Amino acid sequence: MTAPISTSDASSVAEKVAAQKAAAQKAAADRAALDKNDDATAAPESKPVISADFNMFLKLLTSQIQNQNPLSPMDTAQFTNQLVQFAQTEQSIQQNSTLKTILAKLTSQELAQASSYIGREARFDTQVAGLTADKPANWSYQYSQMPATLLAEIKDSKGSVMKTIALSPATKGKIVWDGTSALGGKAPEGNYTLSLVAKDVNGATINGAVTAAGTITSAMMLDGRAIVTVNGANYPLDALLSIDTAGAATITA
Repeated sequence: MTAPISTSDASSVAEKVAAQKAAAQKAAADRAALDKNDDATAAPESKPVISADFNMFLKLLTSQIQNQNPLSPMDTAQFTNQLVQFAQTEQSIQQNSTLKTILAKLTSQELAQASSYIGREARFDTQVAGLTADKPANWSYQYSQMPATLLAEIKDSKGSVMKTIALSPATKGKIVWDGTSALGGKAPEGNYTLSLVAKDVNGATINGAVTAAGTITSAMMLDGRAIVTVNGANYPLDALLSIDTAGAATITA
């Protein structure tokens, strides 16, 4: 026959509960320290009810221990596990709340960084550039060696060639396109892709890099990422290559 729960057993359980509660309280204190610097106008989060449920569970457990049948005592392992699970759940909730607070702060910092680039000239790791009614599309290109021939094609979002340009060979340069098509008309606003074909004196293709360039006009958060806008085209901040580049020849297409 299993013996009833002794005073020493109850003390051991109490110590375990106290340790788990202390860990949860420490997590709550850490979160409170982070929340202290939050915006005072932010809407308060609803607090989890796990703490109230846990206290009720302790009261019921204490009452059950006091009134247990000596001939059919409670299993200490079962309620000890329940106590530990309650404490761990409470601690996890506190940690999740802390992580959300940290993530919000990091997001705010990323947006602040993106906003600091507004008005700056930038290059992005993409061949796609935006064209608006009052601002041309801008690209930069660079090659490791001087090409013998250099041909550029500007395409719309459907892949149709809007203009073909025979460029003077150069290892680097900039192309500014005002939207004038090969037929003399004006291309609509939107995103356009620049493709370059460079070849050496033997006709072999030379690989190079094409990047979109322009002045950053705005910044925002979209799907958890910092986004900057150039001529209506949106670029993630991690596509940013450089700020305020200079020293390349400019070609107006």
